[in-house]
Amino acid sequence: MPTLSFNINDLMRFTRIESVEKIFYAIRQFKGEIKSIKGEEIIVELEPDRPDLLSVEGLSRAVRNFFGVELNRTTHGSLYSDEPRIEVYVKDAKTRPYIACAIIRNLTIDNDFIKSLMNMQEALHITLGRNRRKVAIGIHDYDKIVPPIIYTEVDGDEKMIPLDMYEEMSLKEILVKHPKGKAYSTLVKEAYPVYIDKKGIFSFPPIINGERTRVNESTRNLFIELTGIDEKSVEQTLNVLVCNILERGGILEKVAIKYPNFSKITPNLTPKQMRINIEMFNRLIGVKISLDEALILLKRMGYGIRVVNYTEVDVIIPPYRVDVLHPVDIIEDMLISYGYENITPELPSIMTVGKPSLIEVLEGKIRELLIGMGFQEVMTFTLTSIASQTTLMNINNANVLKLVNPISEEYNCYRFWITPNLLRFLSQNKHSAYPQKIFEIGYVAIPLEEDIYVQRNTAVAISYSKASFTDAKEVLVSLMDGLGVEVSLEQYNHPSFISGRVAIVKVKDKCIGLIGEIHPKVLINFNIEMPVSILEFTHCQPTFPSKGIKVKTFKDDLTAKWL
Repeated sequence: MPTLSFNINDLMRFTRIESVEKIFYAIRQFKGEIKSIKGEEIIVELEPDRPDLLSVEGLSRAVRNFFGVELNRTTHGSLYSDEPRIEVYVKDAKTRPYIACAIIRNLTIDNDFIKSLMNMQEALHITLGRNRRKVAIGIHDYDKIVPPIIYTEVDGDEKMIPLDMYEEMSLKEILVKHPKGKAYSTLVKEAYPVYIDKKGIFSFPPIINGERTRVNESTRNLFIELTGIDEKSVEQTLNVLVCNILERGGILEKVAIKYPNFSKITPNLTPKQMRINIEMFNRLIGVKISLDEALILLKRMGYGIRVVNYTEVDVIIPPYRVDVLHPVDIIEDMLISYGYENITPELPSIMTVGKPSLIEVLEGKIRELLIGMGFQEVMTFTLTSIASQTTLMNINNANVLKLVNPISEEYNCYRFWITPNLLRFLSQNKHSAYPQKIFEIGYVAIPLEEDIYVQRNTAVAISYSKASFTDAKEVLVSLMDGLGVEVSLEQYNHPSFISGRVAIVKVKDKCIGLIGEIHPKVLINFNIEMPVSILEFTHCQPTFPSKGIKVKTFKDDLTAKWL
């Protein structure tokens, strides 16, 4: 989740609320967590589902609305000139085909404003922008740009002076030498998207802006440009950014985007409208409120209101609230405004009482015992490769649950045992100190006849220079004693294990698992340099309510289907 640093004095100034505790209370209501307070700085972790809150301007606007200090002007649209005076021409842009632009004039910019802009930009890059892959933002000093402005693609030999550099570099060089180029070079393939004016390239999205258009304290007019691979996300991000910047003043000027076959004007700050029923709130939340109370709750969350009748309201959604997709989202906001602490907990009116499931109780005990023996739990993917489950384990024939359309050969089947995953984990952690003792509890799936058996397995791995069958057996004995289960071992041959050092684990004459020392050939396949002893057994056969079958554990009549 995004973690941001805010100056407490800035929050008090923008919210116009002098009580720090009231501001902190509102932040917590917005699902934010106050991580620490250091002097005048507060570190806040916010949910990514409210990108409009990821700046001091947006957060302060929400707090003002929450306490009724002011109904923000951007609820019904910002001040701007309706007719765009600037045009941006899009030519041969295929890598990042969608753009959106805006100009904000008459701003007073100081060091705090610049810092806020940078933080806002990066927070939106991480959330809506998916680390610049989906959307990238550039903010420039408009007075240093000489129209016409063109967005296009060029070859890598074209040059510009990137931010924080003092000499021209080719676009190819930027990807290799500039810190931002190194960090985001994978987002640029063969074509190089750029913004160009009469003086040359001033932006290389999604990598870096040009030094020529750097924003500083003498800047009065901002040119904001976005590029991306998703048109809706690009336009939504611009709305959030523009509305937050306008909290500091300025006049918004729209920009005409001229594509080869059509034109459009950005940003579009027309509020959306959604109808909600007050009874829906009462039904979902379990409290009864009147229409007047509902209107107060909506206003505190920054919504505009148009009453339809005594139960229905048309809610006017601000353009920066790009997270509102369904009436339930508005109901959630009303609940935030109402206060979670004001909801009285009630037991559900059902003919049973909740309790931990048998599986959770059993697995909790297994975890407790293994952790007590010094093991560390790991979690690996249930999807894996057929080669990892069979060939690398020295197995020629196995019944594997294959995927019809795998995204890659690395994930083309569902695992039928966990041991290969633990070996892969050990091979990737050879730099760690030995002995290494790990375990995993998870699902396996086995296709048998016309059915698929799903089982829950426990797998344990011990690796160090003298790891042996005895190590794994000691773990098995201690674990089963703690669980109150009697087990026996029976000699067995398995291609993944050293002959004579492997056995099957039996409970009530039913085979539930394997124990032994991994074969040297398998260790070489996984590039493991230390001996490894393994214990894997099926402890549970889960079921589904529709089948009407009780859950089985290894204390019942249970067999490991994967063996």
